[in-house]
Amino acid sequence: MAIIIPKNEFEIIKKHAAKIFPYEACGGLLGKIEGDDKIIVKAYPAENRFGKITWDSFEIEPKDMLEMDKISRKEGLEILGFYHSHPNHPAIPSNFDINASWPYYSYVILSVKGNEDITDIKSYLMPDKNSTPVAEEVTIID
Repeated sequence: MAIIIPKNEFEIIKKHAAKIFPYEACGGLLGKIEGDDKIIVKAYPAENRFGKITWDSFEIEPKDMLEMDKISRKEGLEILGFYHSHPNHPAIPSNFDINASWPYYSYVILSVKGNEDITDIKSYLMPDKNSTPVAEEVTIID
């Protein structure tokens, strides 16, 4: 299974990560499933409940989760996953990420160096809190 993100939506994610740096940016990924692929139609930048309290964890504000749900229903989409940045750290799930994850959803992680340089992007499925995260292919398309 792959997660496919249009370049214009990826730019929204990158700008959000740069704006929030050195803290973790987070948001939703709305789209449709086609065959084995998750096609992202809309990236939804959200507010991190941890804000500037910590640089190494995130939790999407409930108001943003509700708004993503409303948009998804209105536009015939699904919430397929979530993205967040890892400032000055690799794009691999932390213990916090694994423990806070939900099954089914894709978790796209961007490694951000400085406030502009995306050095890596990866996506994972996290079947449960006791299993090793499963890597998904990430494709950025025009």
